[in-house]
Amino acid sequence: MLDSFQTKVEYAMLCDSAQVCGGKLYVLGGGWDSTVRLVPREQGGVVPPSQFTIAAAFLVDWNDTNRPLQVRIAVEELDEAPPLLEMRAQIVVGRPPQAPPGNPLRHLLALPIVVAFPRAAMFVLRAGIEGSPDTVIRFQVVDMAVGAP
Repeated sequence: MLDSFQTKVEYAMLCDSAQVCGGKLYVLGGGWDSTVRLVPREQGGVVPPSQFTIAAAFLVDWNDTNRPLQVRIAVEELDEAPPLLEMRAQIVVGRPPQAPPGNPLRHLLALPIVVAFPRAAMFVLRAGIEGSPDTVIRFQVVDMAVGAP
């Protein structure tokens, strides 16, 4: 008898770069909890947006396969103000013929992000799939001055 299982976020991670290829997640610079916001030394200089990738894995119950599931990924300030970035999508995880009946199936995601952080502060990554609580990853954005003094 198989244990009871619920569709859920298996993990979420912040990384420099990632991609999904051939059913595998390839990650470079993954698992960080602090990133740098480049701030020009000159008054009125433009702060460039930050680039990174969100990698996530969703474990989908056998009975939830072959139907649309709602997924949400968001980047928010720690105080839960409106998200700086929010992505909502539907995924459909099929059952490959070789999958053992009753086993959960994994769906991998690598989402490249470009976001302009408004200030140095604590932020959170929220990853969720319908019917389960969000996975929350806290991270810090710190300022680093760049350019001629």
